Amino acid sequence: MTTFYLVRHGETEWNVERRIQGWADSPLTSLGLAQAEVHGQLLGQFGIDRIIGSPLGRAMQTVAPIVRETNVPAEYDVRLREVCMGDWSGRTSLELQSLYLDQWQARQDDPEGYCPPNGESRLDVKRRVAPLVAELNDASHQEVVLVSHGITIRMLLDLLLGFSDHARQKLRVPNDLVYCVEVGSSDTTVMHYVSGKGPFEGLFIPQR
Repeated sequence: MTTFYLVRHGETEWNVERRIQGWADSPLTSLGLAQAEVHGQLLGQFGIDRIIGSPLGRAMQTVAPIVRETNVPAEYDVRLREVCMGDWSGRTSLELQSLYLDQWQARQDDPEGYCPPNGESRLDVKRRVAPLVAELNDASHQEVVLVSHGITIRMLLDLLLGFSDHARQKLRVPNDLVYCVEVGSSDTTVMHYVSGKGPFEGLFIPQR
């Protein structure tokens, strides 16, 4: 069995401003740093074997307390980067609708396959992370922490659990969430933690 802990980076300045980050970056806010500390305290309770993070700065900031609490050195893998948003990086959705209305509408019509100028699609991300998931599943029993980003974690969950396009688009991965996916020889189970509390069975369903 391989146990995957999927961790989104803590809240960033651009998250607060609702700016698209992609491969661009902004630092964690004070809340984001606190969220990273909670992730570290949670994961420090388990027998973590490996920590693999996205090499983007916000993910690396989130990895630091996890390394400290687990005493496991971090590895970094470019396949865990967020979807590349190309020319859209740093823009808000309102700016994009004002500047690139046709392209924005094309993305609304095909959110999985649309590729922004000089960027990549969500399906590109799925193809990018698939070999990493296969490599980790082929390894002997281990507990692995993957520190990544919202869209990338959706694609990781899709590869581990299998989603319809509709379900994948509806899934949300807030900054204080940790998914735990246990992949066995005959079945796969999923739980989640919110702000260090849990585990709660199944996928995270936001309250409306």
